[in-house]
Amino acid sequence: MIKHWSFSLVLGAIYLLIFNLWLVLPRGWIVASGISATLALLALFALAMRRRYFINFWDGLLHFVVILDVLLEAIFIPIHHATGFYLCALAFAMVIAGYRFYARRRQRIRI
Repeated sequence: MIKHWSFSLVLGAIYLLIFNLWLVLPRGWIVASGISATLALLALFALAMRRRYFINFWDGLLHFVVILDVLLEAIFIPIHHATGFYLCALAFAMVIAGYRFYARRRQRIRI
């Protein structure tokens, strides 16, 4: 079971870690850490693709959007001083988990 959620859990943990880190970092470090985190997440994303982690294209795209959010927030949001990112993380988790349950159920019905 955990194998089916490993990348999603790692992605969520890194997302929360990086946003919590940004609460105390100055602007320059936010950009640098955001780009670094994005590159690391893209490497993990490529590894997950090679291991056929994603159920289909849309599952992969949903995970990629979370990675893209880290990059865009690092570059375009100058100061991070609020904890609203917890709601974003919750929304991402609900959409990804909901879709993964839906897609797996559909996959079982077709077989």
